[in-house]
Amino acid sequence: MKRKLKIDNGQLKIRGIFQLLIFLLILSTCLPLLAECGCGSEEFVQKSGEVKSNKVIIRSLGIQTQKIKEQDVDEVIKTTGQIEPVLKNEFEINSPVQGIVRTVFVNLGDVVNQGQSILQIESPEISRLSAEIKQYEAEVELAKSNFEREEYLFKEGISAKKELEASKALFLSVEAKLIAAKNNLSILAGEAEKESGVFNLRSRKRGTIVEGGITAGEIVNVNQILFKAVDLSTVWASADIYEKDQRSLALGQKANVIVDGNPEKSYEGKVTYVGSVINKESRTLPVKVTIQNPYAGTINKLSLKPGSYIQMFIHTGKKKKSIVIPRTALVEGDKEGTEGKHEHLVYIKKDGKFIPRKIQVESHDSNYVEVLSGLNAGDVVVTNGAYQLQYGEGDGENSHDVEHGHEPEKKNNSIPPYWVIGIGVLGLFIGILIGRRKK
Repeated sequence: MKRKLKIDNGQLKIRGIFQLLIFLLILSTCLPLLAECGCGSEEFVQKSGEVKSNKVIIRSLGIQTQKIKEQDVDEVIKTTGQIEPVLKNEFEINSPVQGIVRTVFVNLGDVVNQGQSILQIESPEISRLSAEIKQYEAEVELAKSNFEREEYLFKEGISAKKELEASKALFLSVEAKLIAAKNNLSILAGEAEKESGVFNLRSRKRGTIVEGGITAGEIVNVNQILFKAVDLSTVWASADIYEKDQRSLALGQKANVIVDGNPEKSYEGKVTYVGSVINKESRTLPVKVTIQNPYAGTINKLSLKPGSYIQMFIHTGKKKKSIVIPRTALVEGDKEGTEGKHEHLVYIKKDGKFIPRKIQVESHDSNYVEVLSGLNAGDVVVTNGAYQLQYGEGDGENSHDVEHGHEPEKKNNSIPPYWVIGIGVLGLFIGILIGRRKK
């Protein structure tokens, strides 16, 4: 009897293992199918089509439209370049004497004002001049006393005129040496601490420290360049224009400059330089626009930094007929630059639908583009909400129309979770039936 129970228990264990294996086999077969169906995933695919216009879509996507027309616009020369310092605003700070640097008051990037202390130098030259001044002051006192005595004796008829003139010449000579020594000390040291031979080296004009690495304890020589600075309160926007555009260019024309690192901000200036020689290889002509450089936040932070890449728009003052639309109407296409044609996609409203259309544009300024082809006067263009339309739910019509762009459609092939549970239960049930049948 015990042996029979043991055999039954063993058969039950074998049967359970067999059912589990069958369940795992069915589940492993279903899982790849579920993964292929994209259970729980979302996929964006491209499709062509038009979007039906209704109040719900317009309100929910914040769509705004504008009827376009030809208008008189400024003729603009567009180019790229970079920010440069004005040459006449660059200057050097050098040491007028030999000595040892005691203290440095500035760092790279600091803005210094005219007369501001840059560093202190302890110089034997200053001490020598101070000693000479003291000596000349004593000699002047002695020469002055001799001259006054000879002048008195000459009036009394005791001394000759020759001796009077000699004493006067000696007095004037020593006095001139004293004045020269004081001037030299003033030129070299300014407000010198005459006893110690330490003086403050000061900046002769306002500017930003851009080069230099002097530290306390270094020995400096006469006329050694210690720092390089530049006044960046005004800067150049330097660029090249094509040879064909030179006839429209003139000094004094207004220009707008946009820095690549801050495209939301536009700076205004005037053309102050036009080159006289055309580059033989690129067939371009150099131009420079002078711009006032505003401070951003603190006195030590200027907005326009030399070396920054810029986009330049020179207004020639001439007018032409053209179609311009806001940049917000563009939803896809080439990365926008400042030169040449660029393909983009816009949506036009027609017959109760928003229809995608490819156009060619060229930059006009920071907010608008000039339409070269693809739109006509009278077309109604979506100026706000076009990007949302591109990713909205279209009706899929005219899917092979080349005029239409591609509209992504949100595709969801997910299988509900209860299907997965049902398949698992079904597999378990089949395994149990098979086990009983075998029994």
